[in-house]
Amino acid sequence: MSVVLPVYNSAEAVEATITSVLAQTDGDFELLIVDDKSTDGSLEVVRAMEQRLLDPRITILEHERNAGVSAARNTALRRATGEFVAFIDSDDEYHPDFLRLMRAAMAGNTDLVVCGREVRVAGQASYTRASPRLGLFTGTQAATMAMVDRITPFACDKMIRRSLFRKFGYPEGAARFEDMATNILLHACARKVRVIKDPLYVYNIGGSSATWGRIPTISDTDAALNHLDRHLPAELKSGKYSRFYNALHTFVLLQVAQSAIARPVTSAEANSVLIACRKRITVARILGLLRSNAVLGLAAGVFKVSPAFYSALYRRHIGRQFGIRTS
Repeated sequence: MSVVLPVYNSAEAVEATITSVLAQTDGDFELLIVDDKSTDGSLEVVRAMEQRLLDPRITILEHERNAGVSAARNTALRRATGEFVAFIDSDDEYHPDFLRLMRAAMAGNTDLVVCGREVRVAGQASYTRASPRLGLFTGTQAATMAMVDRITPFACDKMIRRSLFRKFGYPEGAARFEDMATNILLHACARKVRVIKDPLYVYNIGGSSATWGRIPTISDTDAALNHLDRHLPAELKSGKYSRFYNALHTFVLLQVAQSAIARPVTSAEANSVLIACRKRITVARILGLLRSNAVLGLAAGVFKVSPAFYSALYRRHIGRQFGIRTS
């Protein structure tokens, strides 16, 4: 088993992350830590833990320049030796039984397992979330469900047979949606995908956060979507599956809009992104999304007809769920 931990400027949180991995009830793993040229002392924290613990399962890799999370994951994948691979973000944690239960769920010809998440928001009670669809699916079924948000788009709530990465890795240079694009490809390559409810991944959200990073643009999605288009089997882009593939692009536009909404109301940059997304989300696109995911289609319709109303609803949602302040 190979656990991949990309690190960039996470000095305050990374020790707890590493501790949660080393505390797994299934101790048969290697931990590949990739420092992506941190500037806040993260590498020093990691090196100090390595020297203090002398745990042979830890391997630290360093980038000479900041190259992004996709590059960090790819660096680790090139060094990984385990039959399975799992990822963890440098400010999150594993439940103590994450590796044991996820490995058990990989039984038979299952190539990928998705678990639920415990969401911890600073100053609030934690809660759990899981993919909307649970069970055992073919790779094709899982890929189409992932295109319309029926399976979570994250990298870190999954265990993956490493051989699925033979033909591709994560799209380097992608500013957004690299996880979603790569997950769809992984699902498509899998024989079976198992989705379980157990909240084995701990997702930490700081209550003081005003945003979730920089404001994305539509062009930010290009690298990830081009990566998906290049590697996705042709049959999953045409015929009876074309509606899912087309719906994915509308879903991505809606997510870009949501990221812009989660910013101060007076932001001119955010308003510009919202206008561009609303223009791209046509009535035809909305109708296509409604066929694949009625809830997302309805959300896209409300955004198209009344962006101010949709924005108010979304700001209220992220304020209550994640403690994100937008004004």
